[in-house]
Amino acid sequence: MIMKMLNPYRSGAIALDELETAIRNLGLEQTRDELDKIIDEVDQRGNHQIDFDEFCIVMRRLYMKKRSWNEVVKECFHVFDRSESSVISKKDFQYILRELGDITDNQIIDEIFLEADVDGNGLIDYDEFAYMVKNYMTDDDIN
Repeated sequence: MIMKMLNPYRSGAIALDELETAIRNLGLEQTRDELDKIIDEVDQRGNHQIDFDEFCIVMRRLYMKKRSWNEVVKECFHVFDRSESSVISKKDFQYILRELGDITDNQIIDEIFLEADVDGNGLIDYDEFAYMVKNYMTDDDIN
């Protein structure tokens, strides 16, 4: 469902039109020109589409402009929480990462999930997700 919203053609990358729809569905307000400029700045391949890493960069930039860190993390959490159960299952985590196309190796996805699932219950709750996203998206950028 969510990937159809982000990437209906299943190309593994998100084009401007798809990003615009996704951002609007996440409750963020950005003009097409603002998003176009952001894509140009983060698009490392020069194909005017963004992959998962670049999507994280876009979300971080939008946070810096309009939202608090916690609001952006909550919005990202809801993208991964496909079942709307307030936790992210391994299945949902795998689905979103595969659909975004950046991380497709099952072993890598499993390792990321295990690292994020700090309490080892097989689910990622909001606090675990927030910690993972902050570390993944920022390295040294946000402290």
